[in-house]
Amino acid sequence: MKKLYSTAFVLASMLLLTACHSDKHEKKQPDIETVLVYIAGDNNLTSFIRSDISQMMAGSQELSKGNNLILFVDRLDATPYFLKVENGDTIRLKTCEQELRSSDAATLKMALSWTMENYEAQSYGLVLWGHADGWTIWQETAASRSPRRAYGMDDNGIRQWMNIPDMAQALSTLPHLRFIFADCCCFQSVESAYELRQVTDYIIASPAEIPGEGAPYQTVIPALFSQRDDFYEIAAKAYCQQESMGYLEPMSVVKTSEMENLAQATRTVLAQSLQPIGSDGSGYPDVSELIYYFDQTLFDMNDFILRIADANDYATWKRTFDAAVPFKQMTTVWMANHVAYLDSWTKTSFRDFEVTEERYGGVNMFVPQNSQEDKKKHQNERISRMQWYSAAGLKDLGW
Repeated sequence: MKKLYSTAFVLASMLLLTACHSDKHEKKQPDIETVLVYIAGDNNLTSFIRSDISQMMAGSQELSKGNNLILFVDRLDATPYFLKVENGDTIRLKTCEQELRSSDAATLKMALSWTMENYEAQSYGLVLWGHADGWTIWQETAASRSPRRAYGMDDNGIRQWMNIPDMAQALSTLPHLRFIFADCCCFQSVESAYELRQVTDYIIASPAEIPGEGAPYQTVIPALFSQRDDFYEIAAKAYCQQESMGYLEPMSVVKTSEMENLAQATRTVLAQSLQPIGSDGSGYPDVSELIYYFDQTLFDMNDFILRIADANDYATWKRTFDAAVPFKQMTTVWMANHVAYLDSWTKTSFRDFEVTEERYGGVNMFVPQNSQEDKKKHQNERISRMQWYSAAGLKDLGW
């Protein structure tokens, strides 16, 4: 089955490549860095594309020669196209001859393949622009119109999302990425980071909701092209500084080379701290008053382990977590745009939990709940499709 799947995937990618036309960009030697901004905007975010590109144009004026900023743009009512942003201006490089779904992993692979082939560089980065909701598995059923989403909703005709395992598989055959910068809600989940651990060095993202206008690209773009070892921290801090409706956004960075160690440390601490879920419904972890992101389905990983583990076990686990999360920046309140979990009167604190430096980890995590709510039931059923499920010992606990 793997061979048949791979063959089908390659054929799909080849067909996508032929769906677009352009002149080949000639390069004699690799440039310094090429970054693709993958704009999955064939949805209700399409109105933000123009302003974000304007910000990228401003940021591009700080880029030195040998740095390539390429955009793949999929917006409502238009076939996708490629732009190069350079010296404060844009150049249209390529226009696709037919509509493509940016929520299809084969489209993402095509866009990156073309970019890497035509703008060869010593290192590559990927910016994911669009909708997301952590690791959540989308399935094409009648119920899929409810907000259970992974990445890149495409609303052209039938609504479709891209699951993180499909994204990882698409990226696995391409040159390794220096970073993935996710300008979308709740992307910084431990399950997604583990799934993507072999395709990128760093993931820069928020565990929470982000505003519709997204990143302040005029400052983020120069940071992403920085050759400093701590470029990821500069980029994350640039995002953190942007206010939307009076709120700042929490951010973090995951170093993917540490994800195997984190999985092992999490497996150990979960086994030491929890009993398996019983057939009578016993054994579900207590999630009351934990920090959560997006309607109490994605919990702060550090806050959860801090609660369940004893002091010595937590300290051991925390050293591994800190190696895997080299940077995080906390905000006590962020823009909960779609969920009413802010205090309804002051909107200066959360109703169900308090965010502190000790509790905040900047990475969200699945924790099962004994619930009849559809979204929570579906998460309980679909978490097994993520590699983290077995690697971190969730399977052993009956999660």
